[in-house]
Amino acid sequence: MEPARMTKEEEVAFLRRRRSRNIGMIVVLIALVIIFYLITMAKLTSSVS
Repeated sequence: MEPARMTKEEEVAFLRRRRSRNIGMIVVLIALVIIFYLITMAKLTSSVS
């Protein structure tokens, strides 16, 4: 028995959803990097004085 195949429209919709999830993950990861950087800078500047 052959596996079910997606139609062209389903494939386009699937790829669009995957791309939007990937962009969302990139935004979250960049936000975490910025937060960790800011926390580190705050701790470093407060320990220097």
